[in-house]
Amino acid sequence: MQTRRISRFNPSKGRDHGPNLWHRLLNWGGVALLLLAGGALAYGLYWAPKQFAFNRMNSVLLAYSDQHMPEMARVEQHWMDVPVLQAFERGDEPVVREYLRKQPLVEAVLDRWGNRVLWVREGDRLVKASDNRTTQMYRAWIAQAETYPRTQWTPSASQDPDHNLIPSSVVRGDQYMVIKSWRPGSPRVTDALLQVLGADAPLRVGIRRTAEGTRKNLSKLDWGKDPNVQADPARINAALISVPTNSDYLGEGWDLVGIPFAAESAHYEAMYARFKWTAWSVALIVALAVALGFWLRHRSQHQALLDADRMASLTHSLKTPLAILKFRCDTLRLGRLTQDQADEELLKLGSEVDNLTLMIENGLRVIRGSLDHIPAVEVNPDWLRGVAEDLQPAFEAEDRELRLVLVENSGKAPLPSLRSALFTLLENALFHGRGKVVMESCLGRGGRLQLRVSDEGEGLEPHQLRAIGKPFLRLRQQGKEGFQREGQGLGLSLLCQVAEKEGWGLSFASAPGKGFLATLEIPAT
Repeated sequence: MQTRRISRFNPSKGRDHGPNLWHRLLNWGGVALLLLAGGALAYGLYWAPKQFAFNRMNSVLLAYSDQHMPEMARVEQHWMDVPVLQAFERGDEPVVREYLRKQPLVEAVLDRWGNRVLWVREGDRLVKASDNRTTQMYRAWIAQAETYPRTQWTPSASQDPDHNLIPSSVVRGDQYMVIKSWRPGSPRVTDALLQVLGADAPLRVGIRRTAEGTRKNLSKLDWGKDPNVQADPARINAALISVPTNSDYLGEGWDLVGIPFAAESAHYEAMYARFKWTAWSVALIVALAVALGFWLRHRSQHQALLDADRMASLTHSLKTPLAILKFRCDTLRLGRLTQDQADEELLKLGSEVDNLTLMIENGLRVIRGSLDHIPAVEVNPDWLRGVAEDLQPAFEAEDRELRLVLVENSGKAPLPSLRSALFTLLENALFHGRGKVVMESCLGRGGRLQLRVSDEGEGLEPHQLRAIGKPFLRLRQQGKEGFQREGQGLGLSLLCQVAEKEGWGLSFASAPGKGFLATLEIPAT
C-alpha cells in the first residue's frame, strides 16, 4: 500500500498547476518584507524607550549643569588664583600662615622680583627649599612657566613623575609664582573646596583621569564617601548626574567633575526610573497593540477557514442522505413495489427530508454563529438502529453487509453532531473498507459509552495511521492509479474537529490485513 499524501490548501494555487516564478517571488518578497518590518519595529520598540529616557535625562543634566556651573567655575578660579602675599622673611609670620590657610593647595612660592628664593610648604608655614631633587624639579617648572605666554602652566608627563597621580600647576602672579598640587583625598583639598563652596556645599567635587572616564570597575575609596565634599573617581563615574568642566586647567589628562550628594542623586535616579518605565510601558502597549492586531487578523483568517470547513462538513454530510433519497426515488419510479411498500418508502422519504432539513438548518446556524452549543440528549440503541437503517440503502447498493451489535446502555450527545459523526465513520467503512461492516456499542471505563465501527479491509500501515485525520488526505488503492473514491478527504478531518469540540474520545486502530477500527466515546447515562 502506498503512502498517503497530504495536499495543503492554498487559494493562490491553481487546480492543476503550482504558482509560477513571479508568484513565488511575490510570496518570498512578502515574507522578507514582513520579517524586515517586524525587525524594524522590534528594534524601534527597544531603542525608542532608551533614547526617550536618555533625552529626558540629558535635559535634566543640562539644567543641573547650568545651575551648578558657577560653583565649578569658582573651584577652577581658586586653582588658578594667586592672591597678594605681603613680604616676609622667616616664613612663619601670621600673614604667611593666613595665606596658606586660604590657599591650601599651594606647595611652593618664589618671589619673582626679589632674591628669587624658593620657599616650600611645610605644614602651615614656608621654609627655604634645600637643594634636592624635588626643588630642582620645581625650579625647572618655574623657569618653563616664566617663558610661557599664559599665567598658568602645567607640567607634562615627561616633566612630572607624579603626573598620572597628582595634577600640578605653576601660576604666575604679579609678585610671586606659586606651585599648586591637587592631592586626591587629602585634607587640604577638602579645606580648599569648603572655602570655595562653603559649609553647605551644593555639590561634591573631585578629579579623575580622562582615560578612566568610562570605567565602571574602579574601587570606591573611603575618603570619597558621602557626606564628604570631596568625591573619588569611582563615585564620579557611577553618578547618574555630573558636571564636568571640560577645561585644561588641571593639565592634560585630568578632569574636574561635580556630582550631587546622595539624597539628590537618589532623587535623580528615581526620576530616571520613572522616565524609563514610562517609555517601556508605552513601548509595551504599542507591542501589545501590534500583537493584538496580528492575533485578530489571524483569528479572522482562522474563523474564515473554520466557516469554510463547516460548510464543507455540511456539504459532505449531505452526500450520502441525498444518494439514499435518489435510491428511494428510483425504487418508486420503477413501480416494482406494492402500494403498502410504496407508502412505506414515501414515509421514509419524508423522514429523510426532515432529517436533511434539520441538518441544513443546524449547519447554517453554526456557520452564522447563532448556535454556540447543541444540548446533549439521550442516545439509545433504537436511535443507533435508526441511523444504521438510514444508511442501509447505501450498503445494499454496494452489496455490503452492515451488522449491529448494540448493548442496552445509553449515552448522551448532541444528536445532529453524533449523527454526522456516525455517518462519516460508516461511509468511510463502506467506501474505503472491504467486507462486513460492524457498528457496536459497549460500556467503557469511567462512565463512557463506546461506539465502534469496523470493517474487514486491507488495513493501514503505521505511518498511514499516524497521518489519518489530516485535511485533504485521500486514500489510493495499492497498485492502481487514482483515488478509490471521489471526494476531498474532509470526512475524518472534520470528524476530528467535531470530537475535539464536543469533548468526545476518538481513536483509530488498524494494521495491514487487519481492517480498520474507529472508536468514538461519549458520556454514558
